[in-house]
Amino acid sequence: MTPDIDIVFAPDLYRYHKKHFNIVLIDVLRFTSSMTTALANGALSVETFADEDMPLKLKKEQDYIICGEYKGEQLEGYDFNNSPVDMTKENVFGRKLAFCTTNGTYTRSVIYDYDQILAGSFLNFSALTKRLKNDSKPVTLVCSGSARKPAVEDVIFAGKVAEYLIEDCGFCFSEDSVSMAVSLYKTSKGREKDFVLESAPSKASIVKKQPKYAADFDFVFQNDIFDIVPEETSAFKFEARK
Repeated sequence: MTPDIDIVFAPDLYRYHKKHFNIVLIDVLRFTSSMTTALANGALSVETFADEDMPLKLKKEQDYIICGEYKGEQLEGYDFNNSPVDMTKENVFGRKLAFCTTNGTYTRSVIYDYDQILAGSFLNFSALTKRLKNDSKPVTLVCSGSARKPAVEDVIFAGKVAEYLIEDCGFCFSEDSVSMAVSLYKTSKGREKDFVLESAPSKASIVKKQPKYAADFDFVFQNDIFDIVPEETSAFKFEARK
């Protein structure tokens, strides 16, 4: 049977879409990029929370490193912002991490009826698509968006994944969101970062004003620098898989 692909543009739309075997969580700016980088650099695990108080309790009781933000600002008492640039070996190797973010961990909290959740970003595109190809199961790509609304960078990445699965792996689709995302990816192909800056004035403004965010922005549009796929191994806990 030909596997089907679907794309959800924002988390609160998830309940209206098909519930597939494989779920891919996408938050290019920045959560899934940060999680992928942390696990690739030797973090033992990444746990996700929608409530900012829970990671603080873990830090106090179990010596977690806690990372997170609300509307881009680092949460009080947290060790790091939601920044992939901070997820270095020196900072995360051999440690357990807990994240609470505005978009990505919220999106994880609304996902239900699944067998497996993987995390995707430009940083691990080939590792992710190889895994999806080998599994050959229906897949739903869930974009975290921004403030519960679609974000162009997530839709572009979902379109990139969908194009590969459709054209190279024989996946099929029936939802308009898939053709829309693929079209957007093809329009931006080869200049995704610049396209996002041109298409999203709010992000362009932040990049100009905040050097740290600009460094994250440059980092997350790199392709295939990590050969791992974050996989949820128990509820809300991700570990690295190849």
